Parts: sequence; structure tokens; C-alpha cells
Amino acid sequence: MNLKNRIHRFFLGLVVICLTNCTEEFVPKTETFESLLVIEGNITNELKQHKIQLSKTFRFEDESGTFGESNAEVIVVDSDQNEYVFEETDSGVYISTTSFQAISGLEYTLSIRTSDGKSYVSDPVVLPAETEIDNLYAERMTNDDGLEGVGIFVDSFDATGNASFYRYEYAETYRFVAPSFSFIDLEVISEDPFVVDFTPRPIEKRTCYKTDLSTDIILAKTEGLNENRISRFLVHFVGTDDYSISDRYSIQVNQFVQSREAQVFYETIEDFSGSETLFSQIQPGFIAGNIEAIENPDENVLGFFQVSSVSSKRIFFNYRDFFVVEDLPPYFFSCEGIAPPIMPSPGIFTNTFNTGLFLFLEETGANDVETGPYRIVPKECGDCTEIGSSEVPEFWEN
Repeated sequence: MNLKNRIHRFFLGLVVICLTNCTEEFVPKTETFESLLVIEGNITNELKQHKIQLSKTFRFEDESGTFGESNAEVIVVDSDQNEYVFEETDSGVYISTTSFQAISGLEYTLSIRTSDGKSYVSDPVVLPAETEIDNLYAERMTNDDGLEGVGIFVDSFDATGNASFYRYEYAETYRFVAPSFSFIDLEVISEDPFVVDFTPRPIEKRTCYKTDLSTDIILAKTEGLNENRISRFLVHFVGTDDYSISDRYSIQVNQFVQSREAQVFYETIEDFSGSETLFSQIQPGFIAGNIEAIENPDENVLGFFQVSSVSSKRIFFNYRDFFVVEDLPPYFFSCEGIAPPIMPSPGIFTNTFNTGLFLFLEETGANDVETGPYRIVPKECGDCTEIGSSEVPEFWEN
């Protein structure tokens, strides 16, 4: 479940709890559903165009669709009265029209006016202390489930003692090779008589790159410790059953220093979304964020606006750096080929091949009622661009 769905299901759970005031396990009913505005915003000390997301809660049975809140007025104002206007670039996604960065010592307030005339405002928030990632590194390890793989660890230290709460996000980018790549493509020219043609397959379809973003809530804190030190904190684990580390792998980790209030907010989402069911235990009732409705202070407002400092590092490694003789991880898809017969009629082959789901791999050397002369494989196995991009990322290092 991705982070957005975690937040929506968490918020909806709280809404249902408030409406029912139930302390025993139950099955939520659709008629208790209330569509509420969800506000997600994080301004950092990075000089860039920042993003605010507005959406609506959705029903438990709704796992997809568009729930963005469109045509709203979104503004961030600092205590020096500088205004930063956000414009909608996608449904419910608002990007600042200019680049800016959060400055230490200033307070920032988010103001929103929706298309139906409702206004919302956040509490003023400030930039927490900045703390750099001291070290980002990978090690071969076995996780708690007994799976072998590579762990991504972070070390960080705040000598000032002012940074205690941390949240992590990552973007993993990996190079991979289509395991059933052929330099030749096949095209059926005619079925009766059966005629095929061979053309070159672009070499660019053999090796590709793909980037996946973290979806889990990854939190750490040093509160209560002797010093504000993050040591060997496991940010991500990639098992040997994951093809993303089969060739060359890179990960960029972002460390956000955040407020205590933001930490509690994310811990609550993590606790609820990680439960077997949101309603299997006594609940504390509605947990408010730091945003309220101006016209109706009693309106439940779902979301949190925060300002956080961020530090980023990137590392690269190859599969053979850690697994010298071990087999490669299994591919994303099963690539077992098939050779549909063309005897006594080529219809079986053409009906299969012309679905567009397969690519030519090789000639079989056979041609009978059981095995045809051409072995074909799922398209994703012979053309990596079905999964990723052949374009090399700008940051890539070989």
C-alpha cells in the first residue's frame, strides 16, 4: 500500500470512528462515509519549486481513481510577509510558481481556499535544525525473515542537540538487462501461405533504467538517547529475490529533520495503517493535524503542513560487489518461452503472436504438430523498455 493510500485509509478510519464512537471490532458501512479534504504539504530548505497536495478521502472499497481537489487557491506566507503562490499542475497537485527555500528563523503558514469557498489555514511552522547525512552505505545482510540481501544504512549526528526527529524517503534507480533479448524481431507477413520476415531489434531495448520511489513511512528519533546520533539505521532492504539489484543499483536517500508534531503525525499513520484492522482496538478518537477551517472551527480537517530541513546522499553498487558467485535474482516476469506449432495450420502461432504480447527469441530447429520453428517470449522479457527507459539518467555513474 503506498503512502497516499495509507493516509487516506487512516483518515477515513478516524472519520468512521468519530461518527460511530465504537470500541468493538466492526465492519465499516458505506453510509457512514464523509468526504473530507486531505492536505499534504512539506516545505524544505531546498531551493526549488515546492508541492502541496489536496485531495478527498475515499471509501475503503475505492483503491484507485482520481480524488484530487482542483481549482483551489493555495498560498504559503512567511513571517516577513513574503507570499508564495501555488498553481495546480495536475489534479490536486499544486506547485509553487517560483523557487524558494525555507529560512531559519522565519515562520511559514499555509492558506487554502477551495473552489466551494471554504478557507483553511495552518499553524505557523518553523524550519528545524539542519543535520547532514554523515554516511550512506550498503552491506550484505540477512533480514529478520531470514532473507539474504543488501541493507542500506544511514549514519547521522547532530552536535547541537536540536534535531531529534527524522523521516526518510528514497529513490532507487537500477540498470537491468532484458534476459531474453534477441537482436532480431519477427513479423508475420502472411498466414496463407505462412511467411515471416526478420528485422533488427534496436540494441537500446536490451539495457534499461528504472526509478522507484519509497512508499513506506520510515521514521527514526534520538529523543531520550545520550546524544543525537543515528547509527546504522536501516532505511531499505533489497533481497536477493529482487531483480532490481541484478546489475547496477543506485539509491538516493533523503533525510528530513522534522518537528515533534510531524513525528507524532507520521507515527500515528504508521501505527494505524500497520494494524491488522483499523478497528480492532480501542481508538483515541479524531487526531487533529495543524490545519483548521476558518469559517467552521469544528470542521474536521485532515492533514499536516510542515517545514523540514533535508539532507541527501547517493550511492552505487553492483550485484557482484556483494554476491560474487551466486545466481542472479529472478527476473520481474516469468520468461519461459513457448513455440506454438504452425502445423497443420499456422493459426495457433499467429493468433498467439499477433496479440502483441510476445517477441521472437530464437529458432527452435523443430517444426511439427507440437513444436513450431520459432520460440517466443513475453514482450517484457525481450524488450526492457516495456518496464523502464533506455535513457541513461544524468546522475548515473558506471
